[in-house]
Amino acid sequence: MKLNRHSVLRHADTASTRIVKESRWIHHNQLELGMYVNELDRPWTETSFMFQGFRIDSYDVLRQVQESCEYVNVQTEKLAKVSPASSLRNLSAVRNHR
Repeated sequence: MKLNRHSVLRHADTASTRIVKESRWIHHNQLELGMYVNELDRPWTETSFMFQGFRIDSYDVLRQVQESCEYVNVQTEKLAKVSPASSLRNLSAVRNHR
């Protein structure tokens, strides 16, 4: 395979993939198995949960969360493509440089 200047530039300009974490408040009826619970709409000490933050790994835990509170803060992760010219990439490079 013969490489020329244009193929090398195109390869360098490809986007990279990053995991973007986001948290949001949802009604307890929107909870699903596999979701990660960050926060409840009440103090943790008023619930039967041993840990502050956990993954809903069974229907029993799902039911307990739904019975304990009305709103839940969940953390989600998604893949995002970041282009080399992105301001997020440039900001990250500046932060790492310092």
